[in-house]
Amino acid sequence: MGIKIQRQKPKNVWTSIIYRVQKLLPVSAKIKFRIYLNLEWLFDRLAHEMSFRYYSPEAHPVRQNSKKFILDHLHETSCVLDLGCNLGDVSYIVAEKARKVVGIDHNQKAIEIAKRRYQRHNLEFHYGEASEYLKSTSEHFDVLILSHILEHLDDPKEFLEKFKDNFDSIYIEVPDFERSYLNQYRKDVGAKLIYSDDDHISEFDRDELKDLLTTCGLDVIKEEYRYGLIKFWCQRICASTM
Repeated sequence: MGIKIQRQKPKNVWTSIIYRVQKLLPVSAKIKFRIYLNLEWLFDRLAHEMSFRYYSPEAHPVRQNSKKFILDHLHETSCVLDLGCNLGDVSYIVAEKARKVVGIDHNQKAIEIAKRRYQRHNLEFHYGEASEYLKSTSEHFDVLILSHILEHLDDPKEFLEKFKDNFDSIYIEVPDFERSYLNQYRKDVGAKLIYSDDDHISEFDRDELKDLLTTCGLDVIKEEYRYGLIKFWCQRICASTM
């Protein structure tokens, strides 16, 4: 929901001061442009980090939006694997509705925290590699959760093709490179501060990610672009329909 505001806005002292000071800077418009893009990136990042101190994990608007998207598409009979679950926040949310949820991560400390922090009768956490776990279990998983995974990978195509046949549906969530026109400016000027996080390998635009999924034999059933994120609910394309 948006907001409705008065046409006459109250004066903002900081805005007035910054506008006056920037006019006095003895540099070109191009240099100012790069400086402002970097400052915007920095303060946007700081504000987002502070938001997780302001909101509880359960009440954070970004987390709430992802929760609604996932639970709207999840069946109560679904068995779910949350690959790269980290501290287990998403796994815990999914377990509100799914029959069973397994969170797995190769970060042992994160798994230990997840086990202490989140307990449900239908939720369990495992330390290790997902491929090895799938080989060792007789459990059939209906849904794969890939929440902020693909952007960290050197070869997301190889990764998807490795895992997709084990599941009927896949939920994918990644940062949206097109969330702001400023990212296009950063790309044009060659800005170094253009990523969402410093351990990301890729930042996907919407068409690029869709093309990747199609190439991997996945069909996007539902899509959403909100809160700076791309959310896709995907299904495998059966060989008979390809």
